[in-house]
Amino acid sequence: WPNKTHRIVHIMRGGIVLVALAALLLGCVGLATADNATCEDASLLQTPRKSSEFSLPLNLTLVDGIRKHRITTETFLGMVAAVLIFLTWEFFWGSAKYHEEALTAPRGLPDRWWLVIMSAMIQVVSGSVYAMGAWQNDLRDSLQISMTSATIIGAMAFTGNIAGFLGGMLFDRSGPRAAVCLGCCCLSIGYCLIGIALVSSLAKDIKILLAGVGSLLAGYASASLLDNITCLACAISFPQNQAAVVGYLKAVLATAGGLWALLWVQLFQERFSLASFMAISAIAPFLVGIMSLSSMKVLPPQSTESLKERGEIARAVSLIFLLIALTCFDVWAGYDYANGMGVSGWMTGSVALVLQMSPLLLLVTLKESVQGSAGSAGSASETTGSLQNRNGITFQAAFKGIDFWLLWVCQFAVFGAGVATNQNLALILEATGHSSASSLGVALFALTSAISRVAVGILSEKYDAYFTRFHWMTASSFLAMMGQFLVCLMDLTGIMAGTCLMGLSFGSFYTVQVPLMNEMYGNLEFGKMMGAQMSCQAPAALLIVCHLLPAVYRNAAGGKELCEGRGCFQTSFLLLTVLNAVGLAAAVVLQVRNSDSLPVTRLNEARSSKGFSS
Repeated sequence: WPNKTHRIVHIMRGGIVLVALAALLLGCVGLATADNATCEDASLLQTPRKSSEFSLPLNLTLVDGIRKHRITTETFLGMVAAVLIFLTWEFFWGSAKYHEEALTAPRGLPDRWWLVIMSAMIQVVSGSVYAMGAWQNDLRDSLQISMTSATIIGAMAFTGNIAGFLGGMLFDRSGPRAAVCLGCCCLSIGYCLIGIALVSSLAKDIKILLAGVGSLLAGYASASLLDNITCLACAISFPQNQAAVVGYLKAVLATAGGLWALLWVQLFQERFSLASFMAISAIAPFLVGIMSLSSMKVLPPQSTESLKERGEIARAVSLIFLLIALTCFDVWAGYDYANGMGVSGWMTGSVALVLQMSPLLLLVTLKESVQGSAGSAGSASETTGSLQNRNGITFQAAFKGIDFWLLWVCQFAVFGAGVATNQNLALILEATGHSSASSLGVALFALTSAISRVAVGILSEKYDAYFTRFHWMTASSFLAMMGQFLVCLMDLTGIMAGTCLMGLSFGSFYTVQVPLMNEMYGNLEFGKMMGAQMSCQAPAALLIVCHLLPAVYRNAAGGKELCEGRGCFQTSFLLLTVLNAVGLAAAVVLQVRNSDSLPVTRLNEARSSKGFSS
């Protein structure tokens, strides 16, 4: 009961601020609608208006405060200060308290539900980075920069992952809580820097630098400190259902990208400025981080409780149902908006947000387990050992093997193709004359990615004897190659079909990657190995998004600022098709090499034979 009470306090601390913020936004929307004006005009985010300009009587101090407030550089600097204060307190004064909580925490099935659901909430804020393609055009216009500069800013979100192994080392040394805390704070600061670039009166070069650094911080936090860390923690905590749990978390990440794109198009683009969207994007990870830290820990895998117990299958089905409902709603809203049948509205964005956060309601139905509350000394040693007593091969041994680099090449090709499509979808559709379909494209990517992650997670566990994770890796590489070929046709049907195939490829690849790495190398230095694998995202972003796409775009534009027609991106995606053919070949070689034995087995056998001969 004390542990449950502490968790509720964590959630309430962030929830109260979140409810207040939502009330502020909805109140502004209502007042703007009554005035037949936008919230931007009502000065929530821009310049204040005089009281005489409003038709409604301003007899409430709160309403007057809403009207007079505007987002400025000082607003974002205040957010940064608050985040740094919390981060300092957490690392210098909160770590000892959290260590004591970890030693006495219950280890039953309810505790595992808390880990999964709060990890899913972390994935929700982490997925905001993947919606950058929906507002990249507005960033370009707001900063008055070229397409090349806007593309580089977007690519910076993945450049920082060249040091992804540092996040893995932090996980190996201090556990998931420290990494998640740092990740949420870095994500918040990253969006604040982009917001400062939007609202400040600095020189254009400095604005581009701030936006680039902010994008780098946000991207590194999203991939290396949030997404990767929560998946690692759940993979170790659920050794018998790694792919299923990781698949669910990756599916939440995919739908979160669609959610943030929907929120921008449906709620913020017409009523608020991009600066307001950056403010919300900065506040959300900070609040979710506060609410989820008490549940972030690696749990001992020796739980005797099963999902088949009464009520647990129903909870698992409920999570999947809510996830699919959200993805279908995102696609429906994006389709209506793209075809002019729907208008942007706060109700659409609110429904999507409620569906995304609805898994939190399942926590109310949980009862705390009494297992592990007695005998704190024994549980302490077991919990402490869960992070230290691991089996497998070292990072150095894996790094020297060819299997590590074959997997690295596969991820380089799949990730490079996916980010080139998803992050530049608005620009691609703008060049072909279908700019209104960008939200639909992002939603389709999220839908196919989410469905494939859940399906592949379940199927790879159930039919592993017939279709191994290496087969799934090969299949995802093939889908990526076909997706890039369809996009290079540069018509609306081909772009949307290619986007769907890329979503399927992304979903299946990143679902099986985590358990596949654990299966190949063990969990001795699991975090460091995963971080090193994630480092391929940096050269992929630099070479493909920063150099290849802008160079082809500028050449096709012929000196103009904006490019129109098939030639703007066709050559780029034709080359990406060839790249993914190379990735497919690497996946086939990896599958053949590991058809009979795995690297960890081969290395152990080599050590045994060497010791015997000695």
